[in-house]
Amino acid sequence: MGLGQRPLARTVDVTVASVARMYDFLLRGKDNYPADRAACDALLDVTPNAVALVEAQRAFSLATVDRLATQHGVRQFLDFGCGLPAWVNTHQVAQQAHRDSRVVYIDKDPMVVAHGRALLDGDGSTTVVQGDLLDGDELFDHPQVSELIDLDEPVVVLMTSVLHCVHDDELPGAALRNLLSRLAGGSFLVLSQWVSENPGTRRRVAQVMHRSTAGAWGQVRTRAEVEGFFDGLDLEEPGLADISGWVREDHNSAEQPTGMVEYGGVARIQW
Repeated sequence: MGLGQRPLARTVDVTVASVARMYDFLLRGKDNYPADRAACDALLDVTPNAVALVEAQRAFSLATVDRLATQHGVRQFLDFGCGLPAWVNTHQVAQQAHRDSRVVYIDKDPMVVAHGRALLDGDGSTTVVQGDLLDGDELFDHPQVSELIDLDEPVVVLMTSVLHCVHDDELPGAALRNLLSRLAGGSFLVLSQWVSENPGTRRRVAQVMHRSTAGAWGQVRTRAEVEGFFDGLDLEEPGLADISGWVREDHNSAEQPTGMVEYGGVARIQW
């Protein structure tokens, strides 16, 4: 058992909102249901900038894949909480830089896994597995992961908009450190999550998301809490910031907004 490990759902319940399908709706996708749309309406009531947050997350994730592939030559990617396929996905950006790039998409949601596998049918350099950060070493022992990912070579771990789905009680920091300890030096962590310095905002968002997803949610954190996930790692420029600013290279993070932002950055793993 991994740290804080939760059983993975094997069936799709469209009567309960799914975080992946909520993101799909906010990104103007078509793979969502009334429960997901109602949950998004409730979220937008307490977080009016939710659409901007998910758009920033998507842009940040793809921009960092391009940067790490083209500038650092990394050819292996583990994309946690990948969500439903979009118009442009991690493997397309990575393989545009290097045709031999290998990508493993990882998600808890069985609908995400089914849709991803249908999209990637016959692609031997990319796969989708059902898994979780909290699965620990078992994830690396998965045959589809071990077949594509060489842990003796640098790997990019993408964990954007993932950790706000994991509560502190599930020990995400310990699970993350365990995962990173398996990677070769020269690997990278790309991590971001929803952040607010306002306790009322954190509480209201948590209430909406816990209720809408039947508890399949974690917590909005403070900037300092997210910075703790990067302890011991070497931050890439421009450091930790609101990722919309990171993408724009306009990274003035001195302002402490009372609303919610997607906060994170990129760090190199050096052992």
